[in-house]
Amino acid sequence: MGFLEKQANSVIVLVVEGAYPYRKGGLSNWIQDFMRGMETYQFYLVTIVDRRETCGTFVYDLPSNVVGLQELILEGENLEELSPQWALGSDPSQWLTEILDADVWDVASSRWALQTPQLFSQLFQWIKYNYPQAPFLPLYRQIRSLFGNLLGLLAQVKLPAEACCIHALSTGYAGYVAAYLSRRLACPLVLSEHGLYLLEKEEVLSRSPQLVTAQKDCIRWFFGEMTRISYSQARTVTSLFKGVQKHQVQLGCAAHKCQVIPNGLNWEDWRQFQIRGTSQNPRIGAILRWTPLKNVLELLFIHAALCRQGYPVTLVVLGAVEDATYWEVCQRAIQRWKIPNVEILGHCSVQEHLPDWTCLVLPSLSEGQPLAVLEAMAAGLPCVVSDVGSCRQLLGQELEGAEAAGFCIRPGDRAGFIAALRQILDNPELGIQMGQAGRRRVQACYQQEQVLAAYQNIYEVE
Repeated sequence: MGFLEKQANSVIVLVVEGAYPYRKGGLSNWIQDFMRGMETYQFYLVTIVDRRETCGTFVYDLPSNVVGLQELILEGENLEELSPQWALGSDPSQWLTEILDADVWDVASSRWALQTPQLFSQLFQWIKYNYPQAPFLPLYRQIRSLFGNLLGLLAQVKLPAEACCIHALSTGYAGYVAAYLSRRLACPLVLSEHGLYLLEKEEVLSRSPQLVTAQKDCIRWFFGEMTRISYSQARTVTSLFKGVQKHQVQLGCAAHKCQVIPNGLNWEDWRQFQIRGTSQNPRIGAILRWTPLKNVLELLFIHAALCRQGYPVTLVVLGAVEDATYWEVCQRAIQRWKIPNVEILGHCSVQEHLPDWTCLVLPSLSEGQPLAVLEAMAAGLPCVVSDVGSCRQLLGQELEGAEAAGFCIRPGDRAGFIAALRQILDNPELGIQMGQAGRRRVQACYQQEQVLAAYQNIYEVE
């Protein structure tokens, strides 16, 4: 099951879903830098992966202060088959709350009990009461799958000894597993949200036409309830900016638990950075994962429009492929529409390429506080980004008297993105001014040592 452990006296358990250490990207980079920066602490990783083949496929070297790792497989196959014994009550709306206090044997046997006629009868009554107009079988299978996945995850958990704090890096499955560990180990729970899991889940649901309305409603309820439970169990809930904090309170988190800790960079890595890009050969760069949420297809069309308007620009895209189907859609678009001057470099060193760029562009549909934008600002590049998450705040557009480090454009406003990019391409001096404003903002407000000090204070209080 991908379980390994070294001897440790007391550790902080980090619970991560679907990212580190398997996939490069903003959150994964944050986790790696965070653990390295917190060198006086020991960490035990609990990672949730979608399938068994992912286990062990690390793209990071684990820091030396990682003393253990357990991989939980969401599919949950090949678990020990136990006698199906239902350990929960008769009301499915209470199961998520009741599971928190179930031991591992009860969790595992309850997973098998989901297949029994008794549970079929319970779910039949509950579905008919709560979703009277919905077709029964699709909804029944959906509910059984949701609870089966969760019980399967918890049945795999091997409780680490001597844990002193549980720290989840999102809500969803990671937040719930962390809440379960917190209860079982009698440890305080810290919950950090780099984006809003529920909003991203909603975006996925909007792109799932195969699901009927009742199935989507049930999924919303399931993940919403897991989020509420995670907030309730946590002692401290952090976010990257106040906009997320407001959502957390609206979703049921007590306001006194909430704390804003923005992202940060190690300024020493950027202090001597120099841009050498030229207006004669402008290179527009993007640092992102190939997923629909990053809106890469729209980025390609923005670039194509600039080329048609006579700008000799090259689009450089850095980042890993997360959604293979979406990747293929983008590749076919490049070929079908004959989009010129596109360089796709995959995951590679950001600092090697930023010096040759003219600006960064990020047309995402959803963001928290993107490290890609912070890195571009630290490098002295102007940014043209979607007005989502904290991008407007990052670029200094929410602060009176602050110099703007770029442009924030409404998501999907292709004409707005093109107009902003043209301003930078037509007026290199404007790009330089915005780039220098970005460097000053990173140095003043977004340094990693400030982030580490804030979390160290939380750990010591906990």
